[in-house]
Amino acid sequence: MSTATEELLLSAAEVEIQATGKSPAVSIVAYTGGQMVVPGWGPLVIDLAGVDVSASQISILADHDSTLRGVVGFGRASVANGKLLVAGTIAPTTGAARQIIELARSGFQFQASVGVAPSEWERVRAGELVEVNGRAIRATGHGFTLVRSSALKEVSIVAIGADAGTSVAIAASKEGEEALMTTTTEKSVEDIRAEAAAETERISAIRRVCNGQHGDIEARAIREGWNEQKTELAVLRESRPKGPFIHTTAVAPTRHVIEAAILAQMGHETLAEKHLGPQAALQARDMRVTSLVDLCRAALQLDGRDAPSGREALIRAALSTYSLPVALGDAANKVLLDSYTESPATWRSFAAIKSANDFKDHTGVRPSQTGDLEEVAPGGELKHGSVKEALYKYSVDTFGKMLTIDRRDIINDDLGLFEDTAASLGRAAMRSLSDLVYKVLLANAGSFFGAGNGNYDDGAGTALGSDSLATGVARIMAQRDDENRDLDIRARTLLVPPELQQTAKELLLSDFIQRANNDVPTGNALKNVVNLEVEPRLSNSDRFAGTSAKAWYLFAGPQDMPIIAAFLQGKQSPTVEFFGLDADPNKLAATWRVYFDYGCALGDFRAAYKAKGEA
Repeated sequence: MSTATEELLLSAAEVEIQATGKSPAVSIVAYTGGQMVVPGWGPLVIDLAGVDVSASQISILADHDSTLRGVVGFGRASVANGKLLVAGTIAPTTGAARQIIELARSGFQFQASVGVAPSEWERVRAGELVEVNGRAIRATGHGFTLVRSSALKEVSIVAIGADAGTSVAIAASKEGEEALMTTTTEKSVEDIRAEAAAETERISAIRRVCNGQHGDIEARAIREGWNEQKTELAVLRESRPKGPFIHTTAVAPTRHVIEAAILAQMGHETLAEKHLGPQAALQARDMRVTSLVDLCRAALQLDGRDAPSGREALIRAALSTYSLPVALGDAANKVLLDSYTESPATWRSFAAIKSANDFKDHTGVRPSQTGDLEEVAPGGELKHGSVKEALYKYSVDTFGKMLTIDRRDIINDDLGLFEDTAASLGRAAMRSLSDLVYKVLLANAGSFFGAGNGNYDDGAGTALGSDSLATGVARIMAQRDDENRDLDIRARTLLVPPELQQTAKELLLSDFIQRANNDVPTGNALKNVVNLEVEPRLSNSDRFAGTSAKAWYLFAGPQDMPIIAAFLQGKQSPTVEFFGLDADPNKLAATWRVYFDYGCALGDFRAAYKAKGEA
């Protein structure tokens, strides 16, 4: 669900102006609940159950002119029978109002355009069926936007509305005689007025009940068509923020739209919609960008500059703008962070996440060595505990890299190299973090895995199998503190190198196992006893010390802290800085700086177990 900062301008379905008397009456069926095509939004449906029409007065303008000279009247809005209604009067005090009255008397058939400020919407994809406004609407083409929550801001009388199929009914006055000119409508003007009057009475009753003290209930009751009795029983309070009121009547390229178009051109339209919103993604789709040249033209248009002729000259001019380099940098950052997030990280299954405020050493407490709560006698004192031997230290360092792409490569490759570079940097950031985690694990500092800690076994019998896995699970479960208190730690993750993946899956996923010297299979008591993670760094002897293709590990959950992964100020993603073409005045190249502040340490040995897997 997204929030909006723009106003929708919707063509009305029906307008009637009673051009007699000092203050002529006007009745409008503003919206009939179906699908419309709105500039800047494309196909769109407004959920009338979510339209806020609680304002005591709605301005009636001429052609959306919100200045005083554009005000032609006022009225009240309501929702009834699946339609948005506006009933009011024309005040003949401005030139625009008098012109409307005279045109109505001469028989001119007006249309209307209604300004609605959306605050929540969602995208309905092609083929999906939704129930809204008392009807079922199936999305076709590229789908449509469904506005779930909005507020009516104004209604304008216009000569030509946005919808060519609107119907208009005008009651005018000619030479002192009234004549009625209508097109085919679903209901008569009298019916519309009766519905509007009934809706006004309902809203007045709701306001009497709420008495100005329950604004959230009042708004919901009006919006959802509650009666007086239901309002009296309501206890739900809700608050719905509303976006600022901004007119927009056409799609214009903005930096976010250009960024969304770049992501779509790279094949990341879903990423654009996730980070920039469905409106920006839709407007980017409407731009029909097919190449870097199209993006360059849009950037030059946004900066108010003329597009030169020739591909290279056009791209060179666009890269010198503010809009395109910033949009390229922001798009690359999103691709980078997405690649970082999607990269494998087996350590997340068992590593506890810590935050470091600075680069100094930080101290943590092993959860298995804090002791139990002790009974306190009546009037007695609480006993002091000690964690002196239960501490571990961790710190963070900075890891980073600079990378540049020549301007000619950007021009020639049409964003392909740009995307590949950003994605590669994201994966590299996660790889470097995983490298550190397993470097620390394999180093086994301070004999973290040792027979003295009750978390290490070696010998031929430790090769991964049914018996050895059962032994490892029991080792962790049997861990006790220095005072022989049971710690209730459970193994959660089996970590193996790729060479043991098949054996591990057979042990954890098979319903039956074949024991030695026995041809009859038996039930597998270890099925799904732990989760499986396969880590290639465990046997990568070319890059890491202490590796083995036969050793395997068991870990408890992150809450038991077998391993610690720490991040500066809790930021678990790399920082990306893009310098466009200005990083080095001696080079025409786009430059990134990527850096990441993190660290790793061994935590509580009682929450981990290692089997050598061989003698």
